[in-house]
Amino acid sequence: MATTGLFGNKYQQAVDNEAIQRRQLSATGGLTGWEAITQGMANIGSEFGHQSGQLFGGRTAAQVQQDKYQAVIDSVPDFDPTDSSSYQKMSSAMWQGGFYDEGMALLTQSRAMQLDDAKIELYKAQAQDELTVDGPSPTEQIAMTKDERRAAAAELVQGMPRTTVDEMKAVSKVLEDGGYTDTAEYKNLRTNMQSMINTELTVQKELTTNEEQAAKVEEQQTTLAMKPVVEVGKGSALVRGYFLDNAPAGLGTEDTDALAKSIGGVIETYDNALSTARGDVTPGQASTYYEKILGMPEVYTPNAENFTSINPKDWFKGYEFSRENFITALDKTFGRSGEFVAPDEIENYIKRGLIIPGVTRIEGANGEVGTITQDLLNQLIQAVQ
Repeated sequence: MATTGLFGNKYQQAVDNEAIQRRQLSATGGLTGWEAITQGMANIGSEFGHQSGQLFGGRTAAQVQQDKYQAVIDSVPDFDPTDSSSYQKMSSAMWQGGFYDEGMALLTQSRAMQLDDAKIELYKAQAQDELTVDGPSPTEQIAMTKDERRAAAAELVQGMPRTTVDEMKAVSKVLEDGGYTDTAEYKNLRTNMQSMINTELTVQKELTTNEEQAAKVEEQQTTLAMKPVVEVGKGSALVRGYFLDNAPAGLGTEDTDALAKSIGGVIETYDNALSTARGDVTPGQASTYYEKILGMPEVYTPNAENFTSINPKDWFKGYEFSRENFITALDKTFGRSGEFVAPDEIENYIKRGLIIPGVTRIEGANGEVGTITQDLLNQLIQAVQ
């Protein structure tokens, strides 16, 4: 059973200090006469009040804390001061009771005891190994000459391959188990093995460096290839060039320029989108297709039929441009946004040069969607000519 004596503590000391202070207060403090009598009676009354309170269950703060501490000790009745696990139980009880410093001290003592127990077990195991007759004992090893031990080590691993690091490790393990780590056979083997490991590490480092450099160059090339080519203002310039032979009917110079800026803005935005996506088509490759797709009637018509309409809203609109159809045709050509060329569109896209092998997705007769090879594209081109 745990006892208070084993766990002498600061909480009991606090209770004792209170009693001492009360006794000191009972003194007259150098007073004489009626003053001393008055002081003494007052202190006696205070002590009497304290004792009366104790009789009716009253407790000072120090006594309450000591009671809690004693309750924690009593909660581990089977405490064994020679057992580390018993210290752990008491440490846990202290911690749960709010006595953290005491709990930590007990846990530290428990760990120290566990370490001592482990050392004792280790010494027992080493003593047992000395008695095991698996190999030469330390006394026998000392008695053997260097030549004898070198010959014994060489014979032990004779015929074992040692051309790779793993093979050398296997030979090293046999020598270690046999107790020949002090021989030249073992030391030379370890030297050769470490040399081979260093060589392999150097080669691997060079390979890694080369691979990293190649990846860096590839990334730089990709970044360069994916750089936008239709910068702000270049889109409208491209459209104005196209308008030289395909001017929008019904528009003056200023309105034509405004339309060129509008369509050019669509091209510039699409060019940036390709750069960000870093997909199969680079902005540079795509730049050659914008005019081809503007040539599709469903995208842009310079002189629409309704130019002569009497409807007021069509009086000044002799052209037709569909931003939606423009972007859709671009996506179909470049295989983006899930778009693909339907069977009834294949001939039109082939004639306009808008099928890119391995990029443009086409719906086949069986409903499957996929890209085609250059050979198949050549065959289709011949078929529609």
